Amino acid sequence: MASHLPETQQPPRRRLPPAQLTFEAYWLLSRHPLAYAGQIIVLSALAMVMQAVVTILVDGFTADVDPPWRPVVEVATYAGTAVTILLLGGTALFVSCQRAVVLGQPPAVRDALRLRRSEYPVLRALCVYWLIVHLVPTLVAQTNNLAQSLPLDWFPQSPYVIVNFAFYWGWVLAAAPLVVLSLPIVLFEAAAAPIAEARRRLDGNGGRLLAASSIALVPLGGVEVVMYELQQGGWVPFDSAQDPLGLLNFLFFSAVQNLMSFSIILLMSALVAAAYLRLSPKFEPIYRVFD
Repeated sequence: MASHLPETQQPPRRRLPPAQLTFEAYWLLSRHPLAYAGQIIVLSALAMVMQAVVTILVDGFTADVDPPWRPVVEVATYAGTAVTILLLGGTALFVSCQRAVVLGQPPAVRDALRLRRSEYPVLRALCVYWLIVHLVPTLVAQTNNLAQSLPLDWFPQSPYVIVNFAFYWGWVLAAAPLVVLSLPIVLFEAAAAPIAEARRRLDGNGGRLLAASSIALVPLGGVEVVMYELQQGGWVPFDSAQDPLGLLNFLFFSAVQNLMSFSIILLMSALVAAAYLRLSPKFEPIYRVFD
């Protein structure tokens, strides 16, 4: 017997527009330029201080370490410090940006220096995200650095910055869509399985989110590649007469690297927020500026 009940229509799939999503991310950041710039500068300065302290401590404690092991200790300690700084500072940046975009709460510079207890789950989620997305390319990048000073014949070392950069960010951009939407879900929702919910909500938009992230990364990524190329080519902003100890050049390149890292984190946070709002019916009435 045929049913006379109307068939339930499936809601149309939301398709993320990559170019428009990229524009939205930059536009969202342009609404609070001073606050975001202040956050990035403060976090970069704090990162430089911590990295300098760790470098001094490592140099002091490894003075008597055998030469083959000293580079390993230095690279491992520096990389561990950098990852810790980026996770803590990146979580604060992410939460501040998400609250500004999704809830309309204006960001403040002090937001970059504090994490509320209620935001600890976001930090844990970001640690899981880093393990899934960044661990492998980070290990490869650091091993490549070690291969420049140790005889690692088994490792296919690449001396070209653009190749190393392309591998790192190619891996990250390809893996991130699998889990990145779980971060705002952890922050704003009480989903029991945020990663599974993120994949369900993405609903075939992984390639579009990958394309949007790639487009958004081009300006900042280009600056980062140019700076690495200049550094490897021996260019320095201060000559030996101006900087006999090399301290000013170290601080310059360290500052640029930290500024670029936190800027990319902030940009991707805005892009994820824009994608999250488009794919989350709960927040749909709040943010339809571009439709």
